[in-house]
Amino acid sequence: MGKHSLFYVLIASLLISFNLHAQENTVSGTITDESGPLPGVSVFEKGTSNGTVTDFDGRFELSLQDSNSELLVISFMGYKTQEISIVPGKTDYQVNLESEVNQLDDVVVVGYGTEKRANLTGAVSTIEEKSIQGKPVTNAYQALQGESSGLIIQNTTSRPGSVPSINIRGISTINGNTPLILVDGVISSLNNVNPNNIESISVLKDAASSAIYGSRAANGVILVTTKNGKEGKPKFQYRGSFGVQEPTNFPKYANSWEYATLRNEALINSGLSPAFTPEQIQDFRENGPNTYWNEEIYKDMALQSSHNLSVSGADNGLNYLLSLGYLDQESLFKGPEYGYERYNARMNISKEIGDKLTIGGRMSFARNDIKDHAYFEQWIVEPTLRIPPIYRILDENGDYTLPSGSNSNPLAQLEVGGTTRNQNDEFLGNFSIELRPTEHITLRGVFGGNITSNKSHQFRKAIDFAYPGGGNNENSVTDNYYRSLYLNPYVTAAYDNTFGERHDFNLLIGGSTEKFKDEFFGVTGIDIPGNDFGVISNAGDIQGANGSGSEWAIQSVFGKIGYSYDDRYQLNGNIRYDGSSRFSSENRWGVFPSVSAGWIISNEDFLKPIEDIVSFAKIRASWGQLGNQDINDLYGYQSLVGPGSNVYSFGGVGVSGSYYSVSNANRTWETSTMKNLGLDLSFFERKLDLTFEVFDNLTEDILLQLPVPATYGLGQPFQNAGSVRNRGWEVSMNYQFETGAVNHSFNFNLTDTKNEIEDLRGREFINGFDVNTILREGYSINSYYALKSNGYFNSEEEISNSATPLFVNDVDPGDIKYVDRNGDGQIDYENDRFILGNEFPRYTYGATYATNWNGFDFSIFVQGVGQRQQWLRGELIEAFHNNNEGPVFQRHLDRWTPQNLDASYPRLTVGAESVNNAAKSDFYIFDAQYLRIKNVQLGYSLPATAMQQMGIENIRLYLTGLNLATFSPLNDIGVDAENIDANGRIYPVSRIFSLGLDVNF
Repeated sequence: MGKHSLFYVLIASLLISFNLHAQENTVSGTITDESGPLPGVSVFEKGTSNGTVTDFDGRFELSLQDSNSELLVISFMGYKTQEISIVPGKTDYQVNLESEVNQLDDVVVVGYGTEKRANLTGAVSTIEEKSIQGKPVTNAYQALQGESSGLIIQNTTSRPGSVPSINIRGISTINGNTPLILVDGVISSLNNVNPNNIESISVLKDAASSAIYGSRAANGVILVTTKNGKEGKPKFQYRGSFGVQEPTNFPKYANSWEYATLRNEALINSGLSPAFTPEQIQDFRENGPNTYWNEEIYKDMALQSSHNLSVSGADNGLNYLLSLGYLDQESLFKGPEYGYERYNARMNISKEIGDKLTIGGRMSFARNDIKDHAYFEQWIVEPTLRIPPIYRILDENGDYTLPSGSNSNPLAQLEVGGTTRNQNDEFLGNFSIELRPTEHITLRGVFGGNITSNKSHQFRKAIDFAYPGGGNNENSVTDNYYRSLYLNPYVTAAYDNTFGERHDFNLLIGGSTEKFKDEFFGVTGIDIPGNDFGVISNAGDIQGANGSGSEWAIQSVFGKIGYSYDDRYQLNGNIRYDGSSRFSSENRWGVFPSVSAGWIISNEDFLKPIEDIVSFAKIRASWGQLGNQDINDLYGYQSLVGPGSNVYSFGGVGVSGSYYSVSNANRTWETSTMKNLGLDLSFFERKLDLTFEVFDNLTEDILLQLPVPATYGLGQPFQNAGSVRNRGWEVSMNYQFETGAVNHSFNFNLTDTKNEIEDLRGREFINGFDVNTILREGYSINSYYALKSNGYFNSEEEISNSATPLFVNDVDPGDIKYVDRNGDGQIDYENDRFILGNEFPRYTYGATYATNWNGFDFSIFVQGVGQRQQWLRGELIEAFHNNNEGPVFQRHLDRWTPQNLDASYPRLTVGAESVNNAAKSDFYIFDAQYLRIKNVQLGYSLPATAMQQMGIENIRLYLTGLNLATFSPLNDIGVDAENIDANGRIYPVSRIFSLGLDVNF
């Protein structure tokens, strides 16, 4: 027995002797665990400081201060705290404590199996159910944002049914960067997973952890495990929430009289006559109107609710979970009941037949119904940013107005312009059989796959404006249908054993097949009589019909081997041999290996003296290679023959013919070589856990479409021609502690990653129109490429002594001055552009603080980005963009004038006079770092004694706020910090307040 136990026993003896006089209101008992009595266990009368500890035999005796006390709180380091009901008349209690499984002892889902966290040699992060539950999100992507180091999610919009962008450890290729997502072993999307069904999520970030998935894992792997039943009686659970959405981040407009003043100033600066008289400006000041169109198309609030019911249990070898879920998210757009509904159903079931055989199945169905307007979203939002506040959106008769320079009204398009309905279904399932012929061998076969079916119906109605010159006067119907089938059967054989008590050995071999097939058909018709019955058969004219179909397949064999000596030294290896239908038979197959090793330093004798401080320490390292074949060109290794009309002219008449498609039979896999070094530390009896990671990923043979001579005549085939290196680091921390009866936990993660193009065969690619990006060796993918501003010209003398742009006739004081990069005395795009950052986030972080006390719980989660640039263009940022009447925002009030030389915006101009100031430069590249209070939750669990009398295990009520506040330099512009649309023509990110209820019975 240690010195701590002797200390606790001594205290216990003193307390017991002190309380002998109070035997008339005394409780006693024995505290044990699976090994026997526990000395030194704390026993307190709940809500007081009155307590004791158990003696050598696990016995305690406690005199109660309050005769109405209902609960004893029993706690001991390394065990789960229990609350025991005090039963009148009962004086002796027998309590068995359950071990508190530490994070290092958790079982983590990895490729084709599980491992204890302490045994991992690869880079794996896990996200538990508690990090997801209670968040008022509409898909699982949103729930994961900021929860794991290295997992980068950008939630750019709250539009119903939208999916955030996601990647792991940055951008590693110019082609697809989306990670492989498996739900219970089947490739799927997180968008269709009910967050309430998720048990845990593993994020596999390096080759050692993900190489077992070979060709599909070059961008990392996300493994989603849904819930199983727990041993005991059937457990029923209801989780529901009701919330209110609010739009956020509206641009801050100048009001009517300010707009009119600045409009006159811009016209005069451009050599034109003013548009408004002083009397008109005064009338605007006194009477308005101040109609901010961008706010007029949104509701003040929209409702959101979710309901989830499940039953689960396990008995006599049968494990089951059945669940139903419903989500209803109204759109913030005004209009006829726009919104998103999702229906989820899931059945997880397994049955042990004897000691050697288990059969099971996991099936889920999701239906997504989305009702939206009939126009492109940019078409709706764009004019609302441009139209000045002097124009009303509805006139005094309630008719939709047509402001100057516009032939439509976005509110009319929303309210009477028709609808688009999407019905998206997914069925996902796997059926498994597992045989354990011996204690050490497990054979497993799984047949899994998913089926999707997506239908859309759009009826765009003609709009009858009360004003002449209105557009949108033609109606149309479009029907599209898409379906896909994905099948993924695989078999594995696993062996694990321990030899000589110190040698742990495991082996897994397997094979898998992936087959995918899809088809699409669409048709559009116009001229629907009556503007009411929008079905394709009513169309007076079919404008076009089109269809397509594709197939691809992958064959794979794989294996992994692991060895551990004395719980100190670990060595693991993976290999996968993949063949892809995207490549010719000569280049189809790729071999993707990985090796990793770990050293648990804390199990060495030289660290034993400080084990009270350093509870666990481990170094691990990995190297591996993964393949990528994720390009849209499925058949580009062979030339295809396609028919066409008017292929050539004969005698002045178009003649049908055929043509060959471009091809490259030599193309093959992109290969990512990944290196990872990790350090895992745990301190103070595992209260504090720290993890550090450093990684270096090099992707070679990137498939690019390089320019070819014009005489080739067939376009640009994909070639293996590029390489990109991704370097970065991660740190994560988990700290748990107690202050009296209050429990606290703090989690933090921080990631930095940066990519660099190392090889493009000496080529470079400049892309974009309003925003130019460049692919150039030595720089990040899609870096911004623009002129660099250098203040304003403040005098004619300064202009004559400076380089001026070739693309304008002249510049004037108040115009933006640019850096002459090559020093030739003139500014031009060809020679004077700089590489000026990019939109990809760096220093991404998330932090959660949680606490609970006496039935109350509270948590706050913040998430953000430490460095990011955002290039903004168009009406969102430029006054009088493209010679429009508007917009003018409050930020334009601080414009250059002879009396305001230190302004934040250049002189106001219109038309040709604006060419210099509207040039593509870093003047419009903004600091987009942010910190967001992502989620705040306050909950209360009703007392267990009262609930048990009603046959209810527990009831928890909670209030949640999502996206409560954002701190960013972009706030003043009215742009959300995660926005990746350069023009800001998107549905806004919303703030949500929600009331939730969890009931278990």
